[in-house]
Amino acid sequence: MKGKFLNPKNLILVGLTAAALTTAGLSIPQFLTMENILNVIRQTAIVSLVSYGSAMVIIVRGIDLSVGGLIAFCAMISGIMMKSGYPMVLCFAAGILCGGLMGLFSGVMVEKLEVPAFITTLVIGQVATGLALVLGGGNSLGGFSDAYVFIGNGALLGVPVSIYITAFFVTLSYLIMNRTRLGVHIYALGGNEQVVKNQGVSTAKIRYFVFAYSGVCAAVAGILLSAQMNTVHPQQGGTYQLDAVAACVIGGVNMAGGEGKVYLALAGALTLRFLRNALNLIGLHPYYQNLIVGVLLILIVGVSMYRRNKALEKSLIF
Repeated sequence: MKGKFLNPKNLILVGLTAAALTTAGLSIPQFLTMENILNVIRQTAIVSLVSYGSAMVIIVRGIDLSVGGLIAFCAMISGIMMKSGYPMVLCFAAGILCGGLMGLFSGVMVEKLEVPAFITTLVIGQVATGLALVLGGGNSLGGFSDAYVFIGNGALLGVPVSIYITAFFVTLSYLIMNRTRLGVHIYALGGNEQVVKNQGVSTAKIRYFVFAYSGVCAAVAGILLSAQMNTVHPQQGGTYQLDAVAACVIGGVNMAGGEGKVYLALAGALTLRFLRNALNLIGLHPYYQNLIVGVLLILIVGVSMYRRNKALEKSLIF
């Protein structure tokens, strides 16, 4: 079930977000400055990129907890190749390919061996983090070329390059989910897997795709993050997997599967990043920020599941 953008749930969310941003703008002088807004938008690119792939996985009733590790590992692959003198395009391709292949492996584990996605992706994420630590010798890798750093911090026609990259992937994700039969099958698989099987559609290929796509998105996010910082850190994935799930949920993707707009994950990512930015500006420690984001995520998921269960009860009664 794709859902509608202008439904009561989304209207309430938009209203609450607008009220929160207005309050923050009035309370924190630096919050609504152009410099701060552009900085937040640039930072949002990382979370939003990860959230597009994560949203597809959630829609098919899965979860991808490997993205934090892939953000570090794939960027480390690209960074090491860059330092070794390989062409930048080849370095990017290698990092993205690694992300796609590891995502595909997660899909195979979930589909063929029936290992729960939670366990599979958690382990894959830990393996990816370990590989990043081994490849980097436990240290950060930095000092990349100006061209590489430009991708993370440069601008074309006054618009940050990271925004172009985000725009490309949100458009691609939208087209996949709303203009192809694959998108229809992804929603259908999340809604009722048995119906999809009865129609002769390969659930394996669908799961392979969504997990591989999630891996690609995480790889691109990791490379972009390293370009922004001019550094690759073996544990740079940090809280991005939590933020990606939170962005999806805030954007209306149902954790029970079968419902949500992938492109609205961008709205969720922006909301989340502006929230973290406001908390940073008032000097709140990151530990407490993670606590607030976690509580917010639990509340939204709880309300979403409650509404879904109530709707299911009514449908069974009538």
